[in-house]
Amino acid sequence: MTAPSLYPSPSEAALKLQFIGKQIEEAYTPAAIIDAAVVRRNCKLMLEAAEKLGVGFRAHVKTHKTTEVARLQVGEDSKSVKVVCSTVSEVENLVPWLLECVNKGKEVNVLYGLPILVSAIPRLAAVARLLGEGRIGVFTDHPSHIKMLDQVDGTVWPGRIPVWVNIDVGDHREGVAPDSGQLADIASSIGASERVKLAGLYTHMSSSYQSSSPEEALKFLAKELEGLREGAVSFLKSSGSYRIKGPDAEKATEKVTISLGATPTATSTQNLLEDTEGAKEYRAMLENIKQSFDAELHAGVYPVMDMQQMATRARPQHSTSDPSRTLLSYSDLGFRVLVEVASLYPDRTAKPEALIAAGSIALGREPCKSYPGWAVVTPWPTRSGAHYDPEGSKTGWIVGRISQEHGVLTWEGSQDDMRQLELGEKLLLWPNHACITGVNYGWYLVVDSDDADPDRIKDVWIRRRGW
Repeated sequence: MTAPSLYPSPSEAALKLQFIGKQIEEAYTPAAIIDAAVVRRNCKLMLEAAEKLGVGFRAHVKTHKTTEVARLQVGEDSKSVKVVCSTVSEVENLVPWLLECVNKGKEVNVLYGLPILVSAIPRLAAVARLLGEGRIGVFTDHPSHIKMLDQVDGTVWPGRIPVWVNIDVGDHREGVAPDSGQLADIASSIGASERVKLAGLYTHMSSSYQSSSPEEALKFLAKELEGLREGAVSFLKSSGSYRIKGPDAEKATEKVTISLGATPTATSTQNLLEDTEGAKEYRAMLENIKQSFDAELHAGVYPVMDMQQMATRARPQHSTSDPSRTLLSYSDLGFRVLVEVASLYPDRTAKPEALIAAGSIALGREPCKSYPGWAVVTPWPTRSGAHYDPEGSKTGWIVGRISQEHGVLTWEGSQDDMRQLELGEKLLLWPNHACITGVNYGWYLVVDSDDADPDRIKDVWIRRRGW
């Protein structure tokens, strides 16, 4: 069985009939709201940076789990459709769109984003049969993965199975270290296999979330680049002059692809387009690596961003070469959560408080290093205005405490011009971590801030569930 049958979604037609044309404030709470204009802008920035730097880009769909955002991530006019998915369900639910891309003659390249699980093979193989040979790849960071894949019959999974070797550049999430004997064993296993082929080497630098400035983000990028380069060189030395076995053995060795990123490091490459000495230095490093490898970036949360990404300050708020262009500001946060005020406690504690009917299962329980809360109340329904800013006045409403269904808003800072709340009032929140918050919702209500009426719901995008 596949995800659409194991984890059925609500009727898309019924949802659109229910919500399209209504105002945000008419929606049930809590609700997940996406601003399509912001998502388009963020996706365009990332694709432009990759193109100008001469590197590939692979869109991670784990944050939003929708076909609609995936289309924007790869670009409607792109001839290359490269995605990475965290669950088999994400892969399966993208199949109609991916088949559409295949039929249009586009290069489709899908990567399942964990070291391959035995239980995932039958479902991934079914997708491979639908999409065609070489279009579904998997991760390996242990030689046993190769032995496991060697047992998969060619009638079950057609052609050689593309494998990506996970390199650990110091975060110890998944992957093997560049100097690991295990990496040499993987190289040997791939070289001896007649069922798999090397697709590339991959890493994810989750520690880049510790960044607090564009300069720090670029240092993480440099560390990631160098660690992945070291892993690639070590792998190739272990495998010798890498050539596949079998009927294609006469083909010359192709340049190996290395894929790196997390949203802080991937988006920090936008800094390299500025005319600064620092940018020139890192561009030169990237150009040097490109002489030996095909480089690609990957990232997931950047289309919508969140408070954690704001805290990394991986890019300045505005482009230095074009100050009218925002890069990482509150106007670039495309995901908000609609909540309702359930009660008011103006003098219960030293700080005024209010209760919202949205706790950890509506917002997640992901902290943010820049402030002591779980979400920030936006200025909405005004398009701009005062709000809590960890790098500014630190004055405004935040979600200060949460339990399962309850969120407690606390007013931080001076009470001189405090925003007064009312029972039943609806608010929009910026969550800390969009990937975790989004999991709690079955669909997004879509608005577009480029429209004359930015609060009108114009579409519903279904999030795909399951694993």
